[in-house]
Amino acid sequence: NAEYMGYQRRVFFFFFFFFWSTFFGGMSAPRILNFINNQDVAPAAGAVTFQHRNPANQSEVVYELGFSSLADVDAAIAAARTAFDAGVWSNMATKDRNAILSRACNLIRERAPAIAAALCAETGRVMPLCGLEVPQITESLEYNMALALTTNGECNTTWNPAQTTLILNEPVGVVGCIIPWNYPIMLLGQKIAPALCAGCTVVAKPSEFTASTAIMIAHCFRDAGLPAGVLNMVFGGGPEVGGRISSSMHIDMVSFTGSTATAKLVMQSAAQSNMKKVALEAGGKSANIIMPDANIDAVVGNPFFLLSCALLHSGQVCAVGSRLFVHESIKDEFFAKLTQAFRNFHVLTHPASGEGFPFCTGAITFRGQFDKIMELIESGKSQGATLACGGERLVADGKDQGLFVAPTIFTNVTPEMRIYKEEIFGPVMCCSSYKDIDEAVRLANATEFGLAAMIWGTDVGQALNVAKRLQAGFVAINGFGAPGPHQPFGGYKQSGLGRENGRVGFMEYFETKTISF
Repeated sequence: NAEYMGYQRRVFFFFFFFFWSTFFGGMSAPRILNFINNQDVAPAAGAVTFQHRNPANQSEVVYELGFSSLADVDAAIAAARTAFDAGVWSNMATKDRNAILSRACNLIRERAPAIAAALCAETGRVMPLCGLEVPQITESLEYNMALALTTNGECNTTWNPAQTTLILNEPVGVVGCIIPWNYPIMLLGQKIAPALCAGCTVVAKPSEFTASTAIMIAHCFRDAGLPAGVLNMVFGGGPEVGGRISSSMHIDMVSFTGSTATAKLVMQSAAQSNMKKVALEAGGKSANIIMPDANIDAVVGNPFFLLSCALLHSGQVCAVGSRLFVHESIKDEFFAKLTQAFRNFHVLTHPASGEGFPFCTGAITFRGQFDKIMELIESGKSQGATLACGGERLVADGKDQGLFVAPTIFTNVTPEMRIYKEEIFGPVMCCSSYKDIDEAVRLANATEFGLAAMIWGTDVGQALNVAKRLQAGFVAINGFGAPGPHQPFGGYKQSGLGRENGRVGFMEYFETKTISF
């Protein structure tokens, strides 16, 4: 049947990629090019060559790319500007735009096994998680396609019967999308899906660490019939490429996900250029609150809880609850059982195997992030936190060529410590206790960030009351996972501006026009 044939096709693509990697891995690495006007375009002569190495085996080069010059970025911006101003996409009927995007979704699904395998190689994430991420871009596209069919303007005559007011939603224009490396396909979808469905054109800057999956996605749109110039991609360093996008007078909006420090630079550049619109999803240092009535064995044995404890993708997730607050009446038993669970959690030195999923994790995506994690672990030791487990680099096959960090727990962590305050973006859990709910809320909110929070307990009503008091944009009760396309996601305080997902996220990509007659 069709389902079985689809399964056979997925298996074929997976093993094709596996054998290609195995037998041809010694050949020169593929070179990723920019994507401008539906063409793969080499950067200007003299571009710095960047080699991205396999996080699980640093002796292997996954791919190469040339860093874009300012002229390369300007060419991509010009292509998007020309396409938008010509109306080849913005003036197309919504149903016709949706037909093209539906074909792109189908192509992404067909190529999903190869995309997932490439994602595993470039990020070092375990294969099952890679397979789960690829469909998230098609889900975002299809959700926003439905919104595009139901997002209408208004006609108002109630205020003054002699006057008619039309309120129109118009695409904002050319959108610059700056995407990080940790969840590159999901986050690409959260930005380009609403932008394209709104009728905007896009200049995307995927991370240099996840370029192979980005270009595979771009080719799906091209092969689906997306008009030239509607989606463009340029690769390179953040200050140069991201800075050019943020400061360009020909871009109307920037959607950014990354660190708080970089988000502030994007905001500054946007303001100082043409005061372009910005949507920013920045850093997090989220709270994980264990209520006094929590069933300890049920919580610690829940894979979603363990993943929320900075173990999902080795903690390289902005929303993980890396600050754990446990009621003092159960803290000793809870910390002991959590420590044992961390020791039992598998770090797969061969992430493609996916062995033991979901109780497993993979590598750190690149050397700079690995070094940052290890430096912060050392700061925790030197500042007096108690290292309960982990804290060291793990070696694969007797060699230290992979970027693996053991799942790490610190207890007796206090607010002045760096590991308590700074976003580590690694498999490091910082544990503290609290006396009552008021103190738990105060500790959870005592941070410059406000992206997410998790609450675990048996009394959902009490947990809901706590959730309402937390200064966080996304709160999960007895669960953890990536927000769906229908769930607005974004932060309070220095965790960002605006929201992605949901109708509120879709409307970020419009300008409102009032016509009165």
